[in-house]
Amino acid sequence: MVVEKVDKVKYESSVDKPIEEKIRTNLFKGFNNWNGGYEGWLEWCNTLYEKDAHYNIQGPNGQTRLTLQQYKDAMGELFKHFTIELGQFENMIIKDDWCAIRYTIKIKNLHTGKEVNQNTMEFVHFKEYPDNARVIEGWALSDVPLTQWS
Repeated sequence: MVVEKVDKVKYESSVDKPIEEKIRTNLFKGFNNWNGGYEGWLEWCNTLYEKDAHYNIQGPNGQTRLTLQQYKDAMGELFKHFTIELGQFENMIIKDDWCAIRYTIKIKNLHTGKEVNQNTMEFVHFKEYPDNARVIEGWALSDVPLTQWS
């Protein structure tokens, strides 16, 4: 599978503060590591997320708040059944230690061959360090959750 490098934003806010640039940089690095496969993304998690971070994703019964380890495990299970390719950013709004991003994901079920494009919106809170900004908590919502198709 040839994956396009994630390096564009169709509509984005200005980046005026050092923390905002750190967040923007981490978003691009995170997306490109994800597109390199689960192992690359998993390794990147050690620099992208706080150890006690939480991620809120759509589950079968609505939003589910996961610890970082639960999130890693859930993504590992998804990668066993789907190819998941993150596309270019449609929107990126970064203000202080918060960001909102919107992007499309190309998903293929490895068992059925069925493919779908999923539109996703994330809202993420970061903590700043001298050379980095790490995710404290994130919320993701998609128009076609993986839990609803096979």
